[in-house]
Amino acid sequence: MKQEADLDSEKQIYLTCEKYYIFELLIFAAGMMGAYTFNLRGGVFCNAQTANVVLMALAFGKGEIANGVYYLIPISAYIAGASISEILPRRVRKIHFLRWDTYLVGFEMLILFLIGFLPLSVPVQIVQVLINFICSMQYNTFRQTASVM
Repeated sequence: MKQEADLDSEKQIYLTCEKYYIFELLIFAAGMMGAYTFNLRGGVFCNAQTANVVLMALAFGKGEIANGVYYLIPISAYIAGASISEILPRRVRKIHFLRWDTYLVGFEMLILFLIGFLPLSVPVQIVQVLINFICSMQYNTFRQTASVM
């Protein structure tokens, strides 16, 4: 009986937002956003910036300066999202209504819902910036994934 009690005390309690299935859903959503923007919205990856930095370097290496500079748009949006996701949680905690990550997921859902209604004729930069921004905020907010998994 004592061994069972010791095992129960060693179990860690995780918030719902820290559970594996939530992380799996977030990973799936980020992958879908990257595939969407790469295939339909201008050939830019929006869920992470490693590929965009590589594509930018390749463009510069080929002498295509304008094409290389273009990748600074999604990279800048990603940096802005990370910066804002560091500032906003402090202010949200003062409200004491919902946790920051709850607001963020709701905000993401709203933005993606609105993007779903934008025709493909809308300039791709608008969608790229929006998706880069929310992907960055999501990654920065849920970065504890690596330590939990």
